[in-house]
Amino acid sequence: MTQFIHVNHERCIGCRTCEIACVQAHADNKSSNDSHFHPRLRVLKLHSSTQPVMCHQCENAPCVAACPVQALVQEENCVAIYESLCIGCKNCVMACPFGVIDIGLVPGQYLQIVKCDLCQQQESGPECVRVCPTEALEIKDSEGVKQQASLRRQAAALQSAYSSLK
Repeated sequence: MTQFIHVNHERCIGCRTCEIACVQAHADNKSSNDSHFHPRLRVLKLHSSTQPVMCHQCENAPCVAACPVQALVQEENCVAIYESLCIGCKNCVMACPFGVIDIGLVPGQYLQIVKCDLCQQQESGPECVRVCPTEALEIKDSEGVKQQASLRRQAAALQSAYSSLK
């Protein structure tokens, strides 16, 4: 069952705390240099609101199908990254329907797939969700979304039935 990060755009204040937390969560000895600030999500300003945009962890991910070396692999709850296999072809970048994957080059060192991995390396889960000051981000799974949609349909049906009784 795939997990993903749901954004409540009405709560997002555009503080970019999630971007900073993301970079820190993925920092290692190879990429902790300030000139290599590569968050795996981006806060976008839209007309009158802001919201972070990140990988949707698609169940039949086109990026996985496009990768010729299995640097991206569909796992049980996310699209996992195996950077050591990446050859920098950018097929995944072109295949992503949401435009949320990039390939970064850390000078003289290695290629870096810049895509949300739900902070799989951390037991506490996605760092962006944990640090969001307005709780605009939350981790969801496909089953939870189906249940939520069912509840909304039931509530709408009840509201409609109640309105027709008036």
